[in-house]
Amino acid sequence: MSLQYARQIPHRALLGTWAIEEPVEWFAERLVLSREEADEVSRLPEKSRHDWMATRYLIHLFTGSRERVPARKDVFGRPFHPESGYHLSLSHTRGFGAAILSPSAAGIDIQRWDHRMHRVAHKFVNDEEWSWSEGTWQEAYHHVLWGAKESLYKAHGRRQLNFLTNLHCEAFAYTPLGGQTEAFISLPSGLTRVFDLYYRPTAETMLVYVIEKDGDVSS
Repeated sequence: MSLQYARQIPHRALLGTWAIEEPVEWFAERLVLSREEADEVSRLPEKSRHDWMATRYLIHLFTGSRERVPARKDVFGRPFHPESGYHLSLSHTRGFGAAILSPSAAGIDIQRWDHRMHRVAHKFVNDEEWSWSEGTWQEAYHHVLWGAKESLYKAHGRRQLNFLTNLHCEAFAYTPLGGQTEAFISLPSGLTRVFDLYYRPTAETMLVYVIEKDGDVSS
């Protein structure tokens, strides 16, 4: 098995990562797909199919059930787990998958370190975030900020959010051991959704996830 990290985290959520070392057949033998899932998988490229199966197997391990309950999608295409009613978010990057199950809205992103991140940072780092992310750890900050905004976007589950103007991260002191801060979504309606943000770097990846604070929706 390649279960890399699994634990219960704040907000009664479950978090896990998987190093995808097994062939796609290994997962296929262990997953009984619903008709909808089989149709979805058949439309995926081979590499994406591999990642898809790895993250679904990870979710199955979370539940502890002998029989697998397939994830479903809501009207906005956002996945959830029908047995628990928990919010579900998934992510994968070359060779790694990640998943979070949470009673509150949540989003997750895992990415390999990419030294070219600075080339696109202007597309998702706003002026205020630039002011506190410059310096020794700038590359790491950019990876956290990218993961944070990907995670917020997934947690909201709607389109038409701008990474610069609608998604924001509070200033924090980066540490290579991981840490946390707050992040929020400024909605076009004027409402704000507030989240706890956590990041966990490893030698190969940056894992970022957000979980909505209970009741924190304000104008």
